[in-house]
Amino acid sequence: MSEKNIDLNKTYWDNFYKTNFKSTPSQFCVCMLTEIDPTDTIVELGSGNGRDSLYFASQGHITVAMDLSHEAIASCEREAKERQVEHTSFFQGDLTNLENVSSVIQHARDKSESSMLTFYSRFVMHSLDDEQERKLLEILSSCLQAGEKIYFEFRSSEDAELDKVFGNHFRRYINIDAFHARLENGGFNISYSLVGQGMAKYKEEDPFVARIIACKK
Repeated sequence: MSEKNIDLNKTYWDNFYKTNFKSTPSQFCVCMLTEIDPTDTIVELGSGNGRDSLYFASQGHITVAMDLSHEAIASCEREAKERQVEHTSFFQGDLTNLENVSSVIQHARDKSESSMLTFYSRFVMHSLDDEQERKLLEILSSCLQAGEKIYFEFRSSEDAELDKVFGNHFRRYINIDAFHARLENGGFNISYSLVGQGMAKYKEEDPFVARIIACKK
């Protein structure tokens, strides 16, 4: 789906999370945990069913997450309770809404034992249209403190023509140079950037994805 209808897309994900749950963390989640401090508080932007947020929390990190889908948040809360995973908070909200995002970030700051937060967003940016991406990056530019890092993983433009396991929803394949420029214009330094395959394989699908670590100036 190349054109975005926000209501249809939200309905798709609400229905998806009613019937799909994966408890194992993503490769990107585990990779990030090898880099950050064991005491870091993590804010996940677009948590889906919580597979990564719950894993972060299971490893001792205070974790605060938000997602647009009510079903996703309900699934996260049920799973956290069933697995007795502590120090997690889940919020339903719009990533392009300053009030929603800033409220979640403030909650994380209130919970955190440190003055610094670590931000994480996997397979979210390509679910936003270009204007939504612009709004989210502007919000992050205004809300992050100097020195705070955000870890991104998303489908890059090289992935556009490859077959997909789940195909019936909006995706935007992101030009990495344009994304770099938007980050830099928003006051971020890019400390790591990679595009390739083999990093998010699922069944027969091996997408091209970008991984970026950006630090607020």
